[in-house]
Amino acid sequence: MKNTYFLNLIILFSLFSGASFAQQINKGNNEIGFLKTDIVKKLNTPSKIWINGGWEIKSDGTRVWKKGHWEFEEKTFQQKSEIFRSKMNEKNKV
Repeated sequence: MKNTYFLNLIILFSLFSGASFAQQINKGNNEIGFLKTDIVKKLNTPSKIWINGGWEIKSDGTRVWKKGHWEFEEKTFQQKSEIFRSKMNEKNKV
């Protein structure tokens, strides 16, 4: 009698704890809207790449030192749309 009561108590506790601590998979409309605007902001900013300095050899064999500098790269519309599509289609991975 005592064992069955204890077993029933454990089963009920496991059922309720699983339901209360479950993860939510569906995102609300507001959260998706914020996600979209954040992705679009990141896509519209140009990417900065640091190019290290180094020796550049010219066609006549002389060497010239080229300083390190920042290069800004702007994505094309097609690249932006492909990245946006892939970000929006990402599934939750467990």
